Parts: sequence; structure tokens; C-alpha cells
Amino acid sequence: MSQGERVRSIVAQGWTMMFMVFLANITIDVVKSMINSNSTQWAEHLGMGGAQFILVIMAIYAVMPILVRSVSARWFRFAVVVLTIFMMLFVLAHEFSHVGTDKPFGIFHTLDITHHLLAVLTVVAATMWARQQDAQR
Repeated sequence: MSQGERVRSIVAQGWTMMFMVFLANITIDVVKSMINSNSTQWAEHLGMGGAQFILVIMAIYAVMPILVRSVSARWFRFAVVVLTIFMMLFVLAHEFSHVGTDKPFGIFHTLDITHHLLAVLTVVAATMWARQQDAQR
């Protein structure tokens, strides 16, 4: 496997793993709500608009690994960098929105931190992939 293909595989796997962590995070939040018998946070914090937004995010996460493995156009490689940075910043901004609320920092942030680390690694790999010359893909 060439260096270009190795980096491309890391990008695809990074998106897959970020999706898995995203799903795990949602699952843990639902389980916590069930344990506490309190689902009002979902209605108040998320609402139907938020639920629809989560569906769009899930669709992006699900499609990106396939697109990364299927499309190699230079414009697309740079678009992957931008989209990966956006997703990283979106999750980070969402986490910061909970500072000072009833979601104190603790063990449940392990998945958030994992997502951030995966996102940084994926941004680095996506940038390396985007900068490759077309003949080296």
C-alpha cells in the first residue's frame, strides 16, 4: 500500500470512528436519562429541530468514509479537510455550551475527548491527503 493510500485509509477510518463515538455519546446520554427517569432534557435541550439536525450529522458521518474511498478529486480532498475541521469545531463548541450548566466535567466526557483526538488525527491525515500531488494519489 502506498503512502497516499495509507493516509486515505486513515481519513476514512477516522470518519468511521468519529461516527461510532458520536453514536456512543448519544446512547450514553439516552441511558443516563433512562436511569434518572428524566427525558425532559431531550425535549428542552434538543427538541425536534435538534433531532433532525442529529440525523443530518449522522448521514454525513455515515457517507464520508465511502466518499473518501471513492472520490479522489483534489477539490474533494480539500473539502474533506474543511468538513473535518467543521465537525471537530462543532462538537467542541457543543461541549463548551455545557460549561457552567448541569453537565459537569467528568467521566462522561471521555467520549467527547476521544472524538476531539480522533478529529485532530483525521484533520492531520486529511490535510496530508489533500496536499498530495494528483499523480501520487
